[in-house]
Amino acid sequence: MKRRTWKATALLAGVSCLLTVGVLPLRAGTTAGQENEEDGVTVPQGHKEAYEAAKEQMKEAPKEEHKSGAWYMAGFMGIAWPQSDSGQMVNNATGLASPLGINGNQSFIGGLQGGYYWHDPDKWGNLSFSADAIGAYLGANMNLATPAGISGSALNLGLLGLGGTIGYRIAKSFEPYVGFYGGGVIGNGAINGVNMGNVWGYWFSPAVGLRYFIPNSHWFVAMQGLFLFVNDVNGFDRIAGTTINTTSGSGYLYVPAAVMSVGYAF
Repeated sequence: MKRRTWKATALLAGVSCLLTVGVLPLRAGTTAGQENEEDGVTVPQGHKEAYEAAKEQMKEAPKEEHKSGAWYMAGFMGIAWPQSDSGQMVNNATGLASPLGINGNQSFIGGLQGGYYWHDPDKWGNLSFSADAIGAYLGANMNLATPAGISGSALNLGLLGLGGTIGYRIAKSFEPYVGFYGGGVIGNGAINGVNMGNVWGYWFSPAVGLRYFIPNSHWFVAMQGLFLFVNDVNGFDRIAGTTINTTSGSGYLYVPAAVMSVGYAF
């Protein structure tokens, strides 16, 4: 009886081992069938469709365009002080020239400026650059000092030019800069109410200033100092027998100016 019981126990143990060994591969196969490898990532079979949809969305998502600069436009106005000590009043009949001094006192200057501004910390660190076009108007009521005494006059200048600046950004919002501009000028003059006609010349100017970029906006404000050198604004000749030259020789009409500007970057 005991021998039969032992044999039965041994038989049951053997059958149990065989069943266990057979089931393990089946479970492994089932698990493998429920998982797929996608792009090096093991993804459960039930999540495969969601994974594919997410991958397509990533492909279709537009990449943010990285810009190193922007177009801008600014308006400015301020005060200028035109003056010259090398002017002449020339007698057309004799060719003799009398000295002419010009003092513009406080004059108005204003205009528009636009161009392209570059600032990319990844490429240039704190440096910035701009390429600019400028149009300005200068209106001056001046005193003319002549050998005959002092008389009143008016001088209107229209300036067009190109230029550029180099700046250094500080604390993300402040930017001191230096620059240079130059171009052509048309002048209209009058003495004691008599219009003296129009003449053409040229001008150039160094510049120094400070920009402030308003946080979280496209706006900026700036203070700028200019020192214009205006030349060849000569040949005013509608006074009978006399030609007026604002400069002579190597002299210039000097125009220091201080302006404030408000601008918008697109």
